[in-house]
Amino acid sequence: MLFLSFCGFAKPLKIEIVSDYNPSFGESPGDLATQLLLIIARNLNKEMSIEFVPASREREWRELKHHQNICLYNKVKTPERESMAVFVSFPLMAFPSNRLILRNKKFVSIEITLKKALAMDLRIGVTKGRSYGLEIDDFIKANADRMFVGEGNDSAFRLRQMLVQGRLDGIIEYSSVFVTDFPSEEVLKDISFHAIGDTKATIFGYIACSDSRIGRKAVDLFERTLQKSEIQDLIIEAHANLFLPQEEVFITNSLKKAFNITD
Repeated sequence: MLFLSFCGFAKPLKIEIVSDYNPSFGESPGDLATQLLLIIARNLNKEMSIEFVPASREREWRELKHHQNICLYNKVKTPERESMAVFVSFPLMAFPSNRLILRNKKFVSIEITLKKALAMDLRIGVTKGRSYGLEIDDFIKANADRMFVGEGNDSAFRLRQMLVQGRLDGIIEYSSVFVTDFPSEEVLKDISFHAIGDTKATIFGYIACSDSRIGRKAVDLFERTLQKSEIQDLIIEAHANLFLPQEEVFITNSLKKAFNITD
């Protein structure tokens, strides 16, 4: 009886979510990943309390590495990251692979390798500390001196602006993210989207936590919530109309496969 009584009044697990979202501004999150995370957190309100801590992408991983109660979200799995963090096995988000987005370069083939793009002397922008997937990350690491590397909290958005302004030839970004920021026909008439050779078709974004007792407990709680069919259905439905039509069906099927859903 004493044990049951103690469990009934156990304090929620306190987790800090390091992110570029800052709720102190009083604004609702604009990105789907943050919205989904908040829905999951509400499902855990008696077992977990979360606090957002604003930080750059590069600092996020330093905080996770040096503190025991940190979680990040919408993160791509890489061997380096899995060596320092514990990942939830179910994804929070799914994306088509990054595209090479070019301005005034429509003569470039619809699929191109980054090696060939650099050989054409294209000035391509990437964000420091961001993972684009294992193959692209390895290429950037080996060729960083030949690319424009943006830094800071809003570097990804600034790179998109630089492309539109003609200060870059190209950027590596999701097509839907670019179109959301710059939907006008006047801008898009000069823009082309190119598949990057030797990359996976779908990229998943996961929740990752500190490799500690607290972090592993948080992962267990997130894992249990993401196993619920209603949460999985919500995530799949939330991805509808998020991407370009030709990519939407593949994204839905990829999420169903990740959640072990069989029609």
